[in-house]
Amino acid sequence: MKKIFIFAVSVLFTQAAMAQKLDRSQKPKPGPAPAITFADPVIYKLSNGITVLVVENHKLPKVSASYSIDAGPITEGSKAGVIGLLGGMLNEGTVTKTKAQFDEAVDQMGAEVALTSGGGQVSALTRYFSNAFLLMADALRNPAFPEGSFDKLKSQSLTNLKSTERSTTAISGRVVNALSFGLKHPFGEFETAQSIQTITLEDIKVAYKKYVTPSRGYLTFVGDIKPEAAKALALKAFGDWRGSVLTFPVLDKVSNPAKTEVDVVDVPNAVQSELTVTNLIELPMSSPDYHAVLLANQILGGGADAKLFRNLREKHGFTYGAYSRTGSGRGQSTFSATASVRNEKVDSAVVEFLKEITIMRNERVSPEILQNAKNLYNGSFALGLENPARSAGFASNILINKLPKDFYRTYLQKLNAVTAADILRVSKKYFNHDNSRVVIVGQANQFLPGLKKTGFIIKEYDSYATPIVSK
Repeated sequence: MKKIFIFAVSVLFTQAAMAQKLDRSQKPKPGPAPAITFADPVIYKLSNGITVLVVENHKLPKVSASYSIDAGPITEGSKAGVIGLLGGMLNEGTVTKTKAQFDEAVDQMGAEVALTSGGGQVSALTRYFSNAFLLMADALRNPAFPEGSFDKLKSQSLTNLKSTERSTTAISGRVVNALSFGLKHPFGEFETAQSIQTITLEDIKVAYKKYVTPSRGYLTFVGDIKPEAAKALALKAFGDWRGSVLTFPVLDKVSNPAKTEVDVVDVPNAVQSELTVTNLIELPMSSPDYHAVLLANQILGGGADAKLFRNLREKHGFTYGAYSRTGSGRGQSTFSATASVRNEKVDSAVVEFLKEITIMRNERVSPEILQNAKNLYNGSFALGLENPARSAGFASNILINKLPKDFYRTYLQKLNAVTAADILRVSKKYFNHDNSRVVIVGQANQFLPGLKKTGFIIKEYDSYATPIVSK
């Protein structure tokens, strides 16, 4: 008993001494950025153009594989919706198996197999993986395209369109892209009941021959499989596959508005309005601005601790959440800031959105805010490396985007080298103020009078981005 008492007293004295040394009024200093270590995948190139990437991981008796086709943006024109229907049809059976037989074969192995117009994916225990993989390959290479399935999927598409015709979220997603890029741009076009109605089964077959091909294909294996076994399986499934040769589309550049304009779509039954502030940007992953833009966006609207959220939700109570995002890639993309706002507060919310963007463009962020954004990326990036598929994704990104081989190994190093001056510079470059597009989808009679007092150019559109001419 005496020994226990002495031990307890010792622990108390130790804890008291530690407490005296801790200054809880000061936040602990962040540690260094985690060291980036991951194994490179083994890479093969098949004669038909498919790039095979293999990441070994034998911790679990399971293998996953995905096949993706880098076709780039596809312009569908008057047949908008054909690519989506094609993806659905690839899951409707093969020339040797009906959909029911195919699904039963997958279920008997406890596997997962899914197809899209851009490729397919499969996951199964190691003992069943080869058979499951060959099923996925069969669905890609030998689809049956049954007429009954086509009629069913077409009807479902029309029903889905009908169900969202009064949804402010659906309308906003459609109109924002259409106004930003133009109705004839692959990023601006959208499905309509009319375009779906015009699609025939022959259109599906034509799209299949054009876009489902080994050209620009990337086949990734991750899990309990040896590289040589993966290569042999890839050759067995796809080695003799031939198809059309794809080239990455080169699109005409689209311009931002000459002066900031407010585009309004009236939805009379809307309980709240969808508000989007957006502008077009060009941000390839190889850009020296890339990491600074990631951090600038995180600071502006990356989450609940960001400027937009703190202003529009916590300070003013206009919305449940306000966020921003920046696209990147090989062509034009967008910067956008969004929120679902009470109809009667839309005009005030627009002012606050543009105010926060202006502050980012004109004032340097504090060292603490910048460090917090870096800490978030440091932690999430390192945590993501626990997924072995990430290294395969890194490798294919490097190939597709023509990045330096050390892009991901130096990722955090470049991120942590970003300064407050860099944040200010890229905010001015990528977050527009004087030539932005503000798109509002909601009950217009509750916010138009207030908006007209702001002095912005105001244009009205219907829910399919067609201008409404005032009578």
